[in-house]
Parts: sequence; C-alpha cells; structure tokens
Amino acid sequence: MESQSASPVILRWEQLTKRQFDALDRTQCVVVLTASPLEVHGPHLPLGADILEGEGLLDWTLRALPERHRRRTFLRLPFIYAAPDAVPHPGSLFFRPSTTIAVLEDLGRSLASQGFRDVLVSNFHGSPRHFLAIETACARVNRACGTRMVSVFSVLIARLTGGSAELYEVLGGLPGVRREDLLGDTHAGLVETSQLLALHPDWVERDYAALPRRTVAAWLQERGEASAAIERGKPAGLGAMIEAFRGALRFFREETYAGAPGHASRELGVRILETLADHAAAVVTEIL
Repeated sequence: MESQSASPVILRWEQLTKRQFDALDRTQCVVVLTASPLEVHGPHLPLGADILEGEGLLDWTLRALPERHRRRTFLRLPFIYAAPDAVPHPGSLFFRPSTTIAVLEDLGRSLASQGFRDVLVSNFHGSPRHFLAIETACARVNRACGTRMVSVFSVLIARLTGGSAELYEVLGGLPGVRREDLLGDTHAGLVETSQLLALHPDWVERDYAALPRRTVAAWLQERGEASAAIERGKPAGLGAMIEAFRGALRFFREETYAGAPGHASRELGVRILETLADHAAAVVTEIL
C-alpha cells in the first residue's frame, strides 16, 4: 500500500449546503456509492452487512490509491439497498433486477446532467443478477452520457476469481486462514464475519464463534444429492448454472449463512480488507 501522506477528502452528499455544493469543481469530483441489499446475514451479522462491507471496502480502496488520485474530492451518496436475490428470510428486502437498473440509471443520468463524470459503484452482494443489474445501468449511462460509471466490485471479482463470488484462491494464502474454510464461503461466513469484526465489531453478535461450518455442497450431500457440475476456470453451461442457483435457493430457505463464521477474527478481517483494497485500488487507478 502506497504512503498515505494525503488522505482522501470524502464529503457526504446529504451534509452539503447549496453554497458548499456550488463551490465544488464537479469535473474533478469522484462520486462514490454502495448498492447492496438489506438482508439476513446469519443469526450474528447486521442486516446491512453487504452495505457496511461495500462502504468499508470503498473507504480502504480510496486510502490505497496513488497520492495524485487521493487528492481528488470524493463525494459519497447515501447507499442504495434496491437489490435482487436477498436471502429469503424475514428481515430481507426484495427488489427486481429491473428496479436496481432503473434506480442506478436514473441516478447516473442525473449526475451526468450536473457535470459529474466519474462514478464508482461499490457492492458486496454476490448475486450474479445484482452484478448484472449494476453493470447494465452503468453501461447505459456511459453510452448515453459519456461518463465513467463503473461497478468496481464487478471488475475486481472478474479479475481475481473469473467471476465467482468465492475468494478462496485470493485469500487462501493469508496468515490465519485455512483454505478449506473458504470453500463454499459465500454468505455471512468467514470472510464477511471477519470484515465486520474489523469494520463494526460492536454490531456482531458475540456467539458467532460457536456457529458450525455450513455449505450448500455439504447440505446437498446430507440429502444424497450432488452439487452442480461447475468446473472452475471454465464457462459454466446454462443448465449447470440453473442447477447451482436452485440448489443454493433451497439451501437458503433453511439456512441463513454459508461458510465458517466461527473461525473469523478481527485480525483476519483487516488482512482481507487490505488485500481486496489493494487490488481494487489498482482497478480504480486505471479508471481514473
């Protein structure tokens, strides 16, 4: 991580007065926001876990940027929680992908009409339909308005994992990580619990360490069923993708997390955030 002699200036949109807003050089501002759902994250994490992680990762990423970019003004919008494919339990809020697209597209066009050109959309929700909704909105705004509105987490995941929401290859070598704990760790497990312990420890239920490891694959095996045949590094067929989605949907009707939250720690959360932020900073540097 580069020397951080110049900390990024992050202004909250909702706190600005008209006078302060008019004083901004909008061509030099970078608008940042997080688009993630409010949804159940196990019995132990806050319902806004994906939002908190998206905002936390974005903050760490901005601090990891080269100094010439840290000197720009970053303007943070309130988070957007219109997202599809939330875990189907009371407490989760549900939206169609078309709603996510419409909200982000309208937002992007509004920003462009006011002279903003750079918009970074963060996220920590692993649903492929949510990724696609964000990417679709960004592409439409960029084509229509000549902006650079980018789903940062989409680019990051595409580069690190080839599109999978699992991070075992990227994080498996970190101190304190057992690689097998990361297999099937897709929701409120080791990775997310560790990050929340680093970002907002007071919002994590103290009994998280007693939670056993649970995965979709193990759940299916208990029922005498095989997991969808998806080989890492190769394009999955439509049938295999649908089968995997259906298996996960059945799993999450009964369970509220997938992974090993009991092995999480604050120290590991810091290492995960540093690792992801350094990779994300390289992506944002290219964009800017």
